[in-house]
Amino acid sequence: MKASPLFIFLAAALVATAVLPGISTADTGYTSVFSGYVSDGDIRSVSGSTIIFGIPANGSSVRVVVQHPAYTTQNVTISQGNSFTTSDWLVVSVVTLDGAAQKAYIDISKPVTTATPTPTGTKIYCDTPGQLALAGDMVIFPVVIQNYDGDRTYTLSASAEAGWTTTYQYNNRDIYQIFVPAGQSRTVNLLVKTAYASAIGTKAVTASADGYSIGLSVQITSVNSSVAMSARVSTVIASIGSSASFDLTLENLQSQDNDYRLSVTGLPEGWYYRYRESGQSTGEMAEVIVPAGTTKSLVLQIVPLLSATEGDYTFTAVVTTPDGVNMTKGLTVRLKGSVSMSVASDRLAYDAKPGEALSYKVYVTNNGKGEALTGVYADVSAPSGWTVSAEPESITSIKAGETQVFTVTVVPPGNIVASDYSVEVTIKSDQQESSQAYRITITTGSYVPYIAVALVLAVVAGLGIIYRKYGRR
Repeated sequence: MKASPLFIFLAAALVATAVLPGISTADTGYTSVFSGYVSDGDIRSVSGSTIIFGIPANGSSVRVVVQHPAYTTQNVTISQGNSFTTSDWLVVSVVTLDGAAQKAYIDISKPVTTATPTPTGTKIYCDTPGQLALAGDMVIFPVVIQNYDGDRTYTLSASAEAGWTTTYQYNNRDIYQIFVPAGQSRTVNLLVKTAYASAIGTKAVTASADGYSIGLSVQITSVNSSVAMSARVSTVIASIGSSASFDLTLENLQSQDNDYRLSVTGLPEGWYYRYRESGQSTGEMAEVIVPAGTTKSLVLQIVPLLSATEGDYTFTAVVTTPDGVNMTKGLTVRLKGSVSMSVASDRLAYDAKPGEALSYKVYVTNNGKGEALTGVYADVSAPSGWTVSAEPESITSIKAGETQVFTVTVVPPGNIVASDYSVEVTIKSDQQESSQAYRITITTGSYVPYIAVALVLAVVAGLGIIYRKYGRR
């Protein structure tokens, strides 16, 4: 059965479409620019290309030469029912071939791309148009404004539930207008502060930039409490043996005065807490009255055990409303080790002789908690001409509760005058230092008693001689 010319042409066009590289069939079609018979030696000019056909007598294929100024000349042979794609994307198909008559039915098609419409105007959208929140929460919608026209400054507006407030921000600054260059987009944050009295359910919010708007929604999942509690910081660092204080603020969100009970849960066993009106007050509070619509500042003081170790300790501050609802705030005390150095000796005053060494012990104790003293050494200061030393030269570390000993040796000069002198020993470490002064009394050998005795004897002898010589007269 011989295929019809129309069937063969359609098949060739389909083959050409399938093999055409670089063209998307989703948005590209073909249109015939020549269909008809050609004979041996015929020439056709199509879309800037010159196509020469050669049909040998009784041949089974058509020789095609394609010339184009921008491409290399192509020379191909096409049999009946096949096609060839030229360098400039023309599809040459041999639909039928009569070799005896040296003619063939040829179709030449070119691709036609459907242009994608260029968008115009403004598009406004949000990746998270529906959000969940508690009554009283702040909800943030990132709103994108896409400008497909020329440079434009948009005026922003929004609408929401009664009692809700809306604010636009860009780069953390409140704005009411935004400039968007041509063909670009800007993302602004729409901040929606819901009301504490909001009922449960989905509430509509509309964001607008000039005449362009987008519908947003907030689903209130739970009614919030009558009081808001906040902490200036949620983690406080304290040394072992000291207390930690948290600055808290209570806000009465209702139109009536309320009495709130104060408590803490989750503290380690043996730890103590107390609420105070300020850091300077001494009285403790178990409850506080906050007038309607006002705020009250409190100080929560946490007192750890002296035996507590370093680490993070979490607990919960609890405020109980008059209707029994608990508002909570998670807090953390981070305990770190402490150091406290003390320096002592058996005595603070010693006697020494000129040119002779005097040694005494200096006791260094770490009275801190947890943390060690490191890089400990003795720095000895003495009068000029004295020789001083300390043994050992340094101590790597002294753990909390431990005591280490330095032996200090001083040698006064041999010709020193007898008197009291001061020697200061400063114990230094990487953490702190402590000094202690010592009185050194220099004593020397004396000939005065012997001279006195000799003088007395001489006087007695002299008196004896005088008496013997003149006494008898």
